[in-house]
Amino acid sequence: MRERWDSLVALVRLTISASPSLAATELLLVVVMAIAGPLQAYGVARIVNAVTGQGSVTAGAAVLFGALAVAFGGLVLSDAVRHRLEDGIEIGLQRELLDLATRPPGIAHHEQPEIADRLGAAREEFRRLKGTAGTIGSGLAVLVSTTTVLVLLAGIHPLLLTLPLLGLLRLWASAFGARQFRHAITATMEHHRRIFRLLEIVSHPRHGLEVRAFGLRGLLTDRIAELFRLQNGPRWQARRQSNLLEIAARVLFGLAYGAAIVFVLWLARQGRATPGDVTMVMLLAPQTDQAAQRLSDSVRVLIAMLDVVGHIRWLRRYVGEHVAWAGTAEPSTTLRRGIELQNVSFAYPGTQRPVLRDLSVNLPAGSTVALVGDNGAGKTTMVKLLARLYDPSDGSILVDGTDLRTLDHQAWRNRISAGFQDFVRYEYTAREAIGLGEPSALTNNDLGNEIDYEAAIDAGDARAVIDRLPDGLNTRLGKRFGGTELSGGQWQRLALARAFLRERPLLVLLDEPASVLDPESEHALLDRFNAASAATRATGGITLLVSHRLSTVRMADLILVFDNGELTESGSHDELMAAGGPYAELFDLQASAYR
Repeated sequence: MRERWDSLVALVRLTISASPSLAATELLLVVVMAIAGPLQAYGVARIVNAVTGQGSVTAGAAVLFGALAVAFGGLVLSDAVRHRLEDGIEIGLQRELLDLATRPPGIAHHEQPEIADRLGAAREEFRRLKGTAGTIGSGLAVLVSTTTVLVLLAGIHPLLLTLPLLGLLRLWASAFGARQFRHAITATMEHHRRIFRLLEIVSHPRHGLEVRAFGLRGLLTDRIAELFRLQNGPRWQARRQSNLLEIAARVLFGLAYGAAIVFVLWLARQGRATPGDVTMVMLLAPQTDQAAQRLSDSVRVLIAMLDVVGHIRWLRRYVGEHVAWAGTAEPSTTLRRGIELQNVSFAYPGTQRPVLRDLSVNLPAGSTVALVGDNGAGKTTMVKLLARLYDPSDGSILVDGTDLRTLDHQAWRNRISAGFQDFVRYEYTAREAIGLGEPSALTNNDLGNEIDYEAAIDAGDARAVIDRLPDGLNTRLGKRFGGTELSGGQWQRLALARAFLRERPLLVLLDEPASVLDPESEHALLDRFNAASAATRATGGITLLVSHRLSTVRMADLILVFDNGELTESGSHDELMAAGGPYAELFDLQASAYR
């Protein structure tokens, strides 16, 4: 109960923070319109009494037409205010969901199912929350209207107070059904995430060739249908239970409504009620039924909203606990000694098997270091640790003798650059797709003019790509938004240019930078890569290269050979070839393919 109350408070704060003035205006309009509804029935009752010689027609008409004017005028104004308020709420929610997903300094939260489920639930239904103002306003309107109805009915006979109170039974039925449905949604969220992923595979052009080549349409369609069955079965069952309860509650209310009319007619025949009282009860009873229906609907939506807010609050707590990574020191502008890994071991969250075991190695300042090994040997994990996407499970990483944990993680990342095999295809202009390698250049025009795009383009061997674009760097990329589509190799060249845009980095991380390039393009890239590495050495920066192609890594100053999470060999190309170990065997095997 406390959790629900805290979520309700958070929901109200969310509405107010979007626009305090609009929220206050909406609140005032809701209260005024809620009172106007029952007053219409009261005005009609005054007119009926006046017709029978009891009271003034003018007074009754004034109440009736005044209440009608307030109701209709307030409805138009309330709609306009609420739409403006909902837009502000949606923008705020979009920002918060993005912040919750990206603010944690590491990426461990992306690999935890509970967090994925909560983020998925929040993303699926966050649009419900844009209607927060309307839902809260509707609930408040019903409460104010019901209070007014109670006052009017109490003036006729206290026994009539049971009519609106029976609406609470419908409210309970609605709340119970809504809670059951929310539990069903939470329990089936994993199925929903799987459906979303399969739909993405089926509909995305990137996967179209493989889906058709292997004839996967029928299989994937059947899988999606089965997942929908698993997801919707519990949800439909919860809906059926809710509907049955609400039907029973509504039938009971209808019987009470009929009994109330008979009772007031009996009072009128006894001379204890006026014709206006009979008319007012006949008008108020449907209003009470409609109010109960609106309140039931509001409660159902409100419980769904509180569920989503509960996920957001849980994620806020998680982010608050994990966002404050230790480390406030600023990294230096140059490296003098280099980066040393001391007895570093690491296992991914939720697993017991270490991916790296007792790794100790020194990466000298100004050097080019290559990582070699089979898939799963630990190369990419080492890259993630150096970027401080994770901290080691054991051991430490020293930057010029300073523990990486003591450095401000964002300041450290501002001093590194990276290009990955799983690069992102940013469908912006070519200038923006490259400029994201130094985001401040896109938001600071003066700095943007100083950034050397041409040097980055040459370093990434992307000159031919830019020259073929119809508007050069100003060309929109990607067909989905009406731009120019690129091949996989062209996209990777832009990703490499992005990696080389940041000037004077302390660490350049290149994970399979030539994975989709042909041998001739790879050779051209190597020449530019050597030039870029030389520029990095000027500040003692280290270039770390991960590759399966040993022809790419032979120019490295230091080659580290990994096997099953352990460092098995290290040295220059010539030293490793002379040693005749696993590196030499693998190099000879690859070289023989080109003879």
